[in-house]
Amino acid sequence: MTGGVGLPDSGRDRAILAVRWILGLQCLMSGLNWWFKILPFPNIAEPLVLPMKSEIVATMIKSGWMFTAAKCIETGLAISLLTNRFTVLMLVVAFPVLMMTFLLDTIPFLLGIPKWIVGDMTGRNMWAAFLDMLFFGGSVFFMQIYLMLEWVNRYVPMFVARPDDARPAVTFEWLRT
Repeated sequence: MTGGVGLPDSGRDRAILAVRWILGLQCLMSGLNWWFKILPFPNIAEPLVLPMKSEIVATMIKSGWMFTAAKCIETGLAISLLTNRFTVLMLVVAFPVLMMTFLLDTIPFLLGIPKWIVGDMTGRNMWAAFLDMLFFGGSVFFMQIYLMLEWVNRYVPMFVARPDDARPAVTFEWLRT
C-alpha cells in the first residue's frame, strides 16, 4: 500500500487516503460543533427556538441523548478515519447516522423543487437547499459509500448465514471486476 516513506504508491491508495481525510475532517468539525460552536448549525448550548431544517433533528435534540449519541458516533468515525484505526468497523457503526444526514438534506431539497417551480420558493433558497444537500448530506454519504466499497472484502465475513458457517452466504467479487 505504501511506497518508500509511508506515502501511498498507487492512485487508488491516494484516493482512499484523500477521501479518508476529507470525510474525517468533515465529521470531526460537524461532531465537535455539537459541543463547541464552530459551524452555523445547532449545538448543545443553543435554545430550540431557532429554525431547524427538520422536526426529526429537533426531536432528537429534545430527547436529551439521541442527538448527542449521533454526534459521538460522528466524532468517533472522524477519529477512526484520521488515525486509520478501526475504520472498517466505524464505517458500519456510523452508516445509519450519515445516511440520516443525507436524507435530512436531500428530502427538503426534493420537496422544495415543486415549490420553486410554482414560485413559492426563491431561487436563492432553492440554491441553498441544493448546496446543503450536495456538500453536507450528499458528499459525506457518498464518501462513506466509496470507502465501504473499496474495503468490501473486509465485510464479507459478516455475511455468513450462521455463526458456525465457514463461508459467507454471499460474496462481492463482482465489485472487483
